[in-house]
Amino acid sequence: MGSVITGSGIAVPPHLVTNHDLARIMDTSDDWIRSRTGVAQRRFVEPGVGSSDLAIQAGLAALADAGLDPGELDLVVTATMTPDVQAPGIVGKVQHGLGAGAVAGFDLRQQCSGFLYGLDLADAWLTSGRGKRAIVIGAEVHAGYLPWGETWPIVLGAPGEKADPEAYARNTAHRAWSVLFGDGAGAMVLEASDAPGGVLGSRLRTAGELSDLIRVPGVGFSRRPYIDAEQLDDDDHLPVMDGGGLYKNAVRLMPEVVLEVLEQCDLTASDVDLVVAHQANERILAGVRKQLGTDAATVPSNIAEWGNTTAGTLPILFHELRQEGRVEPGMLVCFVAFGAGAHWGAVLYRVPD
Repeated sequence: MGSVITGSGIAVPPHLVTNHDLARIMDTSDDWIRSRTGVAQRRFVEPGVGSSDLAIQAGLAALADAGLDPGELDLVVTATMTPDVQAPGIVGKVQHGLGAGAVAGFDLRQQCSGFLYGLDLADAWLTSGRGKRAIVIGAEVHAGYLPWGETWPIVLGAPGEKADPEAYARNTAHRAWSVLFGDGAGAMVLEASDAPGGVLGSRLRTAGELSDLIRVPGVGFSRRPYIDAEQLDDDDHLPVMDGGGLYKNAVRLMPEVVLEVLEQCDLTASDVDLVVAHQANERILAGVRKQLGTDAATVPSNIAEWGNTTAGTLPILFHELRQEGRVEPGMLVCFVAFGAGAHWGAVLYRVPD
């Protein structure tokens, strides 16, 4: 018994924000952002829209693509680092919004690797015989994280040249990470199957010694209280990122784990038709291609259009590739991601005939 992907879908937020729009609120430019990240634009939701809302939209689209009724699901898995509220997670709202009934649900917090971990979890659930159908959804609303405050109307196109000097300086101080992110969601339906193909193997890794590469230093329950005015004044509620360390480890560990899962399945890099990699930074993707000895056709990118949608990147890219006719029967596809935690891994998948 194995598991196969029978449907996919995405949720597209309405507000498109280009690099030129961001240049109105911070010291940056289209060339500065593109050359360092590969991002040209990103999308954001309306205020009040949460990651659960995008997850439900993407999930319903994937179910329709698979030709399934939500009541046929046995498992719902959601992955997000931007839940609607501090607690609980979003899976309950998503399960209810899909109309799936009182089935099992998991919330995963593996950040950029969240969807990958969810894919592996769903496969394990189905191949063990605990259920026949599962949905895995990666959804993010990063807009609430972004420290643009009263300059948001300018970002979204309101008249005015630039932000006031104080806001401009604060936005500039956080530009290294804030220009990367966008909102979005993607989903995949998996079904148990005896047909050849499907998920062939996986390798998941966690290294706590790398946990400081990306972190939010405040708003944690080791503090009393877990949030206060001092933390907000010090911007401790915002992410801190070691860009150099992330690049070095992602470029090394993603190709490494791809080769590990290929070896597990008695295959080599030359057997892989597509590597669906986490869309964190175009420089990282270029490094992965170099390490694997392949090109952009095999390790495609959509970060220019969407930015980094964290747990949403893998399913969004895979869905787009399917829509473009680039995922064909018999193809060997490797999903791979690296993210905060640090968590990383790879899942190898053979598209069924």
